Amino acid sequence: MNKYLRIIIGLLGLSFVIVIHEFGHFLACKLFDIATPVFSIGFGPHLFGVHIGNTLFQIAALPLGGYVQIATKQLDAQSYMVKAIILLAGIAINFLFAYIIFAIFKLRNIDVKQMMQQTSEHVRNGIMGPIGIVSLMSYSISLSFNHFLLLLGGLSFSIGMFNLLPVPFLDGGQLAVYTIEAITGPVSDSTYTIGTFIFFLLFIIFMVYITVGDIRKLWK
Repeated sequence: MNKYLRIIIGLLGLSFVIVIHEFGHFLACKLFDIATPVFSIGFGPHLFGVHIGNTLFQIAALPLGGYVQIATKQLDAQSYMVKAIILLAGIAINFLFAYIIFAIFKLRNIDVKQMMQQTSEHVRNGIMGPIGIVSLMSYSISLSFNHFLLLLGGLSFSIGMFNLLPVPFLDGGQLAVYTIEAITGPVSDSTYTIGTFIFFLLFIIFMVYITVGDIRKLWK
């Protein structure tokens, strides 16, 4: 298979796992009648889209994941339990997708351990950013579709776990804030803004670090 086609498939695989995460949030919002003005596949400038109900389903210019826009005021007015369900819905979808993939492999008596070992030969360390993930996805499809599917399930599980981290701009962080507010009362805007900025800055530094590492490995 052509190298560039493999890269495109790897990019689409990563985007798919992120999009189904966002679809989990979308379904939960619909369950509790909370508005979702936009469901976007990709980021950046709008390319085209279609309105279904009160939601614009759009394709954006940068095909790396996607997002669902949630009516913040409506969400804030909900009970703690509703907020928790909506935040955890994306993670639940990721875990469910991973479980389905692994269950299918088990039913087909496929040696998952051996396939993981074959795929892991392409990994020099356990931490990688988007570039490294796309590279690994591209490598897996060169082995077989089963390798690609297995990695897709593993990536879905990893993204679910990642979103559980108590970092302000992740689902786990937002849930932590809602939990604190449920126990002690509202968190001040200044405290939330400062905390988010600090974590965001650290996250950007971390992402730059692992992305540089990915580029160095690919260059070698």
